[in-house]
Amino acid sequence: MRINLGVGGLAIVAMLVHIIIDVTARHLFNIAVQGTLEIVSFYYMVGLVYLAIPLVQARDDHIFVELFTANTSPKRQDVMDAVIRVFSATLLLLFAWVTVREALHQTSIGAVVEAGTDTVPVWPTRWLIPLSMVSTAILSLWQSAYLFRHAGERRESQGEEHTYG
Repeated sequence: MRINLGVGGLAIVAMLVHIIIDVTARHLFNIAVQGTLEIVSFYYMVGLVYLAIPLVQARDDHIFVELFTANTSPKRQDVMDAVIRVFSATLLLLFAWVTVREALHQTSIGAVVEAGTDTVPVWPTRWLIPLSMVSTAILSLWQSAYLFRHAGERRESQGEEHTYG
């Protein structure tokens, strides 16, 4: 997960530098850096969004709605969370399968977008989506196995904090 955090941090810095150079060049020299919008949209933003999903899962920072489970025992809450994580992993793997097919198609045709008078290849970023989905599914399954094995223990001994391992 540190790799995701590092790559995400680099993407933010690269995006910041890229945009600053583009804006500065436009205002000082009346020259636009070709492809800025496309690179920001298809590389930096895609990386930031999809690399963050497994990181959020690893930190257990997704939104939990406990409207119907708030008054149940910690063990029952953990078992329900584990079942939901298995269901989530199943959906994530389905998304991964669909997005791998699309990534294969985009790679085979060498997908590009027009950027002024040139083109920017966008097919490489299509692979970030299934990578994100598979890694998040693996994390969900690992967390689910932990919850099934230690149902109720972590909340009783550590308060409401969500920790694994």
